[in-house]
Amino acid sequence: MKFISYNNTSFKKTKYYLKLPDQEREVFDILSSVFHFKVNAYVLEYLINWDAIPNDPIYKLIFPRKEMLQPVDYKALRLLYQSGLDDKTLMPFIQKVKKKMYPEVKHCETSIPKINGVRVKGMYSNFETIVSLFPDPMAKTCHSYCSYCFRWIMFNNKEAQQNSSYKDPNEPVAFLKAHPEISDVLFTGADPLVLKAKTLQKYIDPVLDIDSVKVIRISSKSLGWWPYRFTTDQDADELLELFRYIQSKGKHLNLCAHFTHVRELENSVVKEAIKRIRETGTVIRCQGPIVEGINDTPEDWSALWNAQIAHGMVPYYMFIEADHNSESCFRIPLAKALQIFQTAQKQTTGLARTVRGPVFMNDLHRTLLDGIITIDGQQYFVLKSLQAPPNMAGEGTIKLIPYSETTKDAGDLIALFSKESKEETLPVLNLNETA
Repeated sequence: MKFISYNNTSFKKTKYYLKLPDQEREVFDILSSVFHFKVNAYVLEYLINWDAIPNDPIYKLIFPRKEMLQPVDYKALRLLYQSGLDDKTLMPFIQKVKKKMYPEVKHCETSIPKINGVRVKGMYSNFETIVSLFPDPMAKTCHSYCSYCFRWIMFNNKEAQQNSSYKDPNEPVAFLKAHPEISDVLFTGADPLVLKAKTLQKYIDPVLDIDSVKVIRISSKSLGWWPYRFTTDQDADELLELFRYIQSKGKHLNLCAHFTHVRELENSVVKEAIKRIRETGTVIRCQGPIVEGINDTPEDWSALWNAQIAHGMVPYYMFIEADHNSESCFRIPLAKALQIFQTAQKQTTGLARTVRGPVFMNDLHRTLLDGIITIDGQQYFVLKSLQAPPNMAGEGTIKLIPYSETTKDAGDLIALFSKESKEETLPVLNLNETA
């Protein structure tokens, strides 16, 4: 299959645009002016059930929904569009709405790598033993865009890309050599695997020569959005040879594969792609967020984990969408997320116990929502810091926050787990007394 992608303009020229109900077509016309939209022919043809619009989960995963905007902003945009104003006239208001939606992603000062007081571009030392790298071409695009993704601000934004990525493949080398405690390097972006294999190798090669780096991770949704990357793309064989080459240098290679719904694993193309990757010796660990209206039932997750295990992959993380911007239509209550996770594990083979969840993403403390506890008749959520930023206390510690059936927000996790935060004045925990 030839890779053909569509943006908000070119999609309107496809037969699929005509399949949208009138109301959904209007929503698409309005919201695609605010949020970046990209979809490819594989997703349109093989993943979306067009007879189930607008409730199809993959459709919801790709197409923007009006709940992404504040009701007052959506109503105003709708009135302006209905008035017949051209895009140029509408742009100032669109930009104003878009600015309100910019994600607020928190970073600890200690997570910004520096050499001699100068920031190393495109590198984030989120945790003590791992750094995330953002080479410039990896930060530009994906095979398709997920509606919930907080990195949408990067797309088509040259200034944001330049400020958060690097072009010289040797940029991270000096810092990595000066910090031998760093064993894992994560290449991320947008999506690293939109690149040609030769370009990808150009950025990976300098890291392979650093003895203290033992693990190379590549974060990608290409298996879900474009599995042909590993089967029939022009350089698919070259990409798989690169995977073998990385391991021949004595490194463990881990593909962090993003899957949101089991349908992404149900066709022959993705099955063949997984098989070819595993034949290189690469380990595939799977992660994804729990998202309102897309995969928010135990059955969704047990089916997803069972399929991943059946294909020889490792369930890794169930993430909770963090409060990184003003909209929250993708997030579900913490209590519901915990119930879904616990019930799904009971419905899944014991091999799925490798998955951690629900885990908060986008906050630098990787924090596990570990359960609910009752103390003196008062219920609390139990939060555990799985990983913490460099030089910060808190990793492995447990904090309690008041339980609520409706809350979707755990608050400022960085402040909660920082060494400056006050210890809770609570009775001795009875961990056997859980709700």
